[in-house]
Amino acid sequence: MKIKLLFSLFLFCAFASVADAQTPRTVRDFFNLLPQKYFLLEGCSANPTRANCDRARREYVDTFLEVEDTANGYWKSGCDGAQSCLTMALFKRPDASYIVALKTEFEMGADNYFLEYKGGKWTDISRAAIPNFSKNNIYELPRRGTTVEVFEKDKSSEIGERGKKLYDLVWKNGKFSVKR
Repeated sequence: MKIKLLFSLFLFCAFASVADAQTPRTVRDFFNLLPQKYFLLEGCSANPTRANCDRARREYVDTFLEVEDTANGYWKSGCDGAQSCLTMALFKRPDASYIVALKTEFEMGADNYFLEYKGGKWTDISRAAIPNFSKNNIYELPRRGTTVEVFEKDKSSEIGERGKKLYDLVWKNGKFSVKR
């Protein structure tokens, strides 16, 4: 009986470790799982095999990584004419899951996403998680703290540069709220 119980406990721990290993927890973990839909890697787009995309990720990190602040859940990497820039911030919920905030910048503008990674799938939860979410806004992600500054896109600019500040999004108890 004891052997059967110990074996069952061993199997439970082994499966828990495997499941735990697949759960992203750091900005690097989330970066390594980002699909092309949200962040296009130039070296991966023409032939998106796992090997090509893994190589493109490594090359992108080696070439463009500026800040990887694991303690604060923050990532910033640069870009060139063909490759977008990326800023990412993690917001931890009370249930230990995360909202992954992304800002991708490219020659003609920027896109913001607020994503959830659950069960191996990415979901854009921007409209559900962010009050007054708009693609016409620019969301400045914090390296320290949990307040996201929200700006309107300057309509007079061809590339949608940052216009006037609209408000702050404050993260508290697993939710964002507007602070003017």
